[in-house]
Amino acid sequence: MLHTTLKNKTTTKNTAFATFGLTASDLNLDHATEALDTLDAELRQSIHLTYYSGFSTNQVADLLGVSVETIDARLSDGLSSLREALAAAA
Repeated sequence: MLHTTLKNKTTTKNTAFATFGLTASDLNLDHATEALDTLDAELRQSIHLTYYSGFSTNQVADLLGVSVETIDARLSDGLSSLREALAAAA
């Protein structure tokens, strides 16, 4: 599901890669998908809703029934893990 979403949203994908300090040409889409797939479901869901679906952190918190601080922590943890995984794959 997430793999299909990534392939279909090129502009959003490039914006999300910029969040990681990368451009789409810096990595293989398969590496990005694999890196996302290794995250815990809560981290992956928070990243997907925020960066690929375009929801604000307040909206994501409301959707998931958690605090904004929890979403911020999940995004921080998830992005750190993705940076590490993508750097190792590059």
